[in-house]
Amino acid sequence: MFDPSIGKETLTKLDVLGVLIGHLLFGIGATILIDWNWIPMTEEEKARGKSLSEIKKSWDWE
Repeated sequence: MFDPSIGKETLTKLDVLGVLIGHLLFGIGATILIDWNWIPMTEEEKARGKSLSEIKKSWDWE
């Protein structure tokens, strides 16, 4: 992207792509590696869907 204050490009498409891929990898890693069971959920929320541990077991991640 062109920065008119300095008269040249400062942020390339590759930079943006690298940040997006990095955020995506961090999000996937955080989902898989962090134990999220400490977050309190109501019984209604629990009944609405699978827990993360059930999803991990179905994908053979545990």
